[in-house]
Formats: sequence, C-alpha cells, structure tokens
Amino acid sequence: MATIMDILNDMTKKSKAELRTLVDNLAVEALKGMHSYDIKDACCTILTAVLATVSADGYFSSEEFYVAQPVIEALCGDGFTYEQTLDMIRGCGADYKEVQNMLDALIDSLDADTKAALFLICGALCAADKQLNAAELRWLDKLAG
Repeated sequence: MATIMDILNDMTKKSKAELRTLVDNLAVEALKGMHSYDIKDACCTILTAVLATVSADGYFSSEEFYVAQPVIEALCGDGFTYEQTLDMIRGCGADYKEVQNMLDALIDSLDADTKAALFLICGALCAADKQLNAAELRWLDKLAG
C-alpha cells in the first residue's frame, strides 16, 4: 500500500502536462463531492486551496501556474494570467495563515473522497517544480491531518 509520501514523490516524477490533467480531473471530482455546497462556495473552496498551496512556500513558480491554470481559468475566466493570479495571492497578505487555517478546517469537514481530491490537487501543485520543500510538506501534512 502506497503512503502519502510515495504518492507525492510519484507526482514529482510526472510531467507538467500530466499534473495539469490530474489537477483538472481532481477539481471536477472535488466539485462533485461538494454537491451540497452553493456552486460559488464550492468553486471558491477549490480556488482557495490552489492559491494557498501555490503560495505555501512563499514562491509562486511558473510551473505551479501551468499546472493550476485550467482550474484558475475555469474559476476566474479564460486568459487569467500568472500576474493576475500573483496579485490574488498578494491580496491575501497578512491573512495568509488565517486563510490556510480556514481552508484546513473546511477540508476536514468534507467526506473522505472529496478531501482526498483536494489534498491531491494540493500535492500535484507542490510537485509541479519537481521537488517538495519543507514548507510545502508542512502545508500538506496540515491538510492530511
């Protein structure tokens, strides 16, 4: 049986295109799992997970944007750019840790399959640059807990 670290390490070996497809498919699964939510709330939850994850280590790479782009564009509009996404992350400013805590609590309230889909979205985004650093692993550990 694969551990969470095995799954995350496997993600670092996938191509950006494979991770992008994985994130796109998992976002659909997560939306299905939040069927009792208002659609805007469900979309906001997924977008918040994406933004909190790509900023977990304080650096938003172009690889992370590429992997997250289909989800970001689906939720924010076609043509939404790296710079616009970076501005959204900066908009969280001092509230960043509060956003992470709120998201962690929200994810914990979801059913196991939806929680797994959101966690794997976050893991794929962290793996986009082919490495998992300590800050990203702390964030993923918090989500998994």
